[in-house]
Amino acid sequence: MKRFIGLESFPVHNDIYYSFKNYTEIMKIPQKFRQNPAFKSEIFDNEILLYAMSDATGIYLNETASLVWELCSKNYSIADITGLLEEAYPLQKKTIGEDVVSAIESLVMNRVLIPQDD
Repeated sequence: MKRFIGLESFPVHNDIYYSFKNYTEIMKIPQKFRQNPAFKSEIFDNEILLYAMSDATGIYLNETASLVWELCSKNYSIADITGLLEEAYPLQKKTIGEDVVSAIESLVMNRVLIPQDD
C-alpha cells in the first residue's frame, strides 16, 4: 500500500492542536519529533520510501518530506528545520514554512514521526 503526504493538523505540546495560518506561528514552535523505529527506509536519489514490515505499509516521501524526515532524526525543532531550509533554499523562502509543516503533519498522521516530549 502506498500512502501520499498531505493533512491539516497534528498534536504538539500536551495534545494542543495547532493549525498554522500565519507563518510567524511556525517560527515559534519548539516542537521536536523523532523517527518511528518501526519504519525502515530505502533511499532513491533525493526521495525516500519508508516501510513497516509489521503491517506492509509503504510511504513515499518526496524531496521536501525526505529532508524533513532526515532533519527530525537530528533533533531539530519545526523552527530549526524551517530556518535551515530557508538558508539552503533562499529562493523558496516564502513557501518553506508551509511545506515543512505540511510534511510534518503528514508524517505524524502516518505514524512515521513521533512528537517528542522535551
